[in-house]
Amino acid sequence: MISGPSNTPTRSAVAVSTALAALLASTHDAAAQGCVAVRGGGLCSLNHAHQGDHAMVDGDWEVSLSYRWLHSFRHFASDRETRNAAGLTRVEAGTEVINDSHFFDVGVSYTFSPRYSASLVLPFVYSDRSSLYEHSAGGRHHTQAGGLGDLRLSGYAWVIDPATAPKGNIQFGLGMKFPTGDYKATDTYQTARGPEVHYVDQSIQPGDGGWGFSTEMFGYQRIADRLSAYVQGFYLFNPESENGVSSRTSNFRGKTYQALLNGAAAGNATAIARLDRAESLGYANYKSLEDNMSIADQYMVRGGLSYLLWPKYSTILSLGGRVEGVPSEDLLGTSDGFRRPGYTVSIEPGISASYSRYTLAVTAPVALYRNRIASEPDKRWGEITQLGTVPGDAAFADYVITAAFSFRF
Repeated sequence: MISGPSNTPTRSAVAVSTALAALLASTHDAAAQGCVAVRGGGLCSLNHAHQGDHAMVDGDWEVSLSYRWLHSFRHFASDRETRNAAGLTRVEAGTEVINDSHFFDVGVSYTFSPRYSASLVLPFVYSDRSSLYEHSAGGRHHTQAGGLGDLRLSGYAWVIDPATAPKGNIQFGLGMKFPTGDYKATDTYQTARGPEVHYVDQSIQPGDGGWGFSTEMFGYQRIADRLSAYVQGFYLFNPESENGVSSRTSNFRGKTYQALLNGAAAGNATAIARLDRAESLGYANYKSLEDNMSIADQYMVRGGLSYLLWPKYSTILSLGGRVEGVPSEDLLGTSDGFRRPGYTVSIEPGISASYSRYTLAVTAPVALYRNRIASEPDKRWGEITQLGTVPGDAAFADYVITAAFSFRF
């Protein structure tokens, strides 16, 4: 991906690298899920590969605003769309859970030198969630949550000085995630007992309550005068296990220690046997199953081709693939608590334009494949019931719309 040094960059090479950087910077945290709790809260540094008239120089600042919208409603268990006994999907049966989420990320970047920069991202989110199963009073009802998300501070470094590598380069980033977002947001649920206040679902909590750190990479290589290839990766490490916030809504979730205790207290023979088995397996506690919300890792990988359409305004079209999601097991620490792990494979078209100190970019990844994989509590529940692992379901979006604007000064 790294080209040899060159001191004579062409105008089209400069425009390609500049516009490609702007386009890729429009969104970078995984966010195309829905019930899979992948939050916003991160723009890539918008000075990737800036050269020539658009180059970031020592002491430059850049302010960016990014907006993302997703509408998740299509349920999957494993890679199959969920169906009821009559063969109807959740959408066809009218029982789907709908998340409408709006992410607003405000970013500030500073360039120390052409190779080194840093960025601070303040994410804000507002989500509306409607469902039937969370409200035991019957009918579809809504819960909402919003506010500041989890702040991120990141540093970036190019392998080669961008001024001497207009044809290709690689950048690495390292960041910290701060638990500034509310992870205990509540709302009112309509239950058979009357209205009750509980924590909102994990997928619309503004934060996850954990400290974390991220690693990133971005690379591009010019293939022809106006054609480039790009690759980008991001992984968020959340070493903490779970945040102690109950996953209960109007009722306790089924795969919980509390559900076993309640069933055993009611004299249910199956629940008593399962509780005994949970104790023998070491799962008879509020951490091992789905009683509390997990603090999960997140990841994203994307790559593809870009074509310079209009050099004067660095207008570029791109088309690539994108994979993003939440793993079943974190790379560091334990993976206790309730999470909906899974991933989406998307095709991602995009367009961007840069003029003077301004950049505008839009991307719209469209889902081709979705998979809600089994969580650690899913696997443990299979041991307790002796019925094997059965992954839960999760609602995914069909596509995500992202727009980003930046100004350099």
